[in-house]
Amino acid sequence: MEPRGLMRAIRGFAILYAAEVRRYLAETRVYLSGYVSSMLVTAIVVALFVMQAGDAHDPSAWVGFLYWNAASTMIGEASVSISADKQNGTFTQLMLRPAGMLEQITAKTLSWALVNIVVDVVFIVALFALIGAPIGFAWPVPPIALLVAVGVYGLTMAMAALTVLYTKTASFGDVIGYAMMFLGGVIVPVGQLPAPLAALGRLLPITRGIEMSRRAILGQTVAPADWAWLAGQSLAFLALGYLAFALIMRHGRRRGISMRY
Repeated sequence: MEPRGLMRAIRGFAILYAAEVRRYLAETRVYLSGYVSSMLVTAIVVALFVMQAGDAHDPSAWVGFLYWNAASTMIGEASVSISADKQNGTFTQLMLRPAGMLEQITAKTLSWALVNIVVDVVFIVALFALIGAPIGFAWPVPPIALLVAVGVYGLTMAMAALTVLYTKTASFGDVIGYAMMFLGGVIVPVGQLPAPLAALGRLLPITRGIEMSRRAILGQTVAPADWAWLAGQSLAFLALGYLAFALIMRHGRRRGISMRY
């Protein structure tokens, strides 16, 4: 792509991204009571798990809950937004935009990530301070989180494409989110799970990301092999997610896209 064309594409994406951020903030204001209610329920669940599991004195316990909350939001919000557009009759407008569907999903996901990660960090820090649990930090955590986000985006693409084709796919967002909490070692160490579930959990980038972040916060060594394995997992999820997105969208163009809810 020529430099001029690249700059035009970047500018177009920036405009789309800014529009999605404004839209998301406007929707949050409209549904603020439901949003606050959901956060309070999450706070109760997280506080119960932390205190019951004996993690109230573990400075790395917060990492798992932050990763899980952010990953669940990334995966679920794209599907929920597409499902809502279908219900409201505005989905056709998305299909007619000059920006491709993948570009729109990326802009939507990044806008939610920007807003929700800031909210999640404040939320988790305030919650752990309220229940008297320590909060540790180490500089390797942010790059680990970015690698995990790459893999999670692969799942986001697959879920969003399925929702484009089959609207009710969005209903399974919570199931996937809580499955990640269980299999990712957020509440139960992966080593304590039955062997088949532990093997399944270790396939998820979020599992290794949580383990690496906790070790870094506790002052333990994070080996180069761990970084390489996490990067490989995340890139594999990204590639598989893109492949699933391309195949599902191709199927939708050939067979038609259901607009029913």
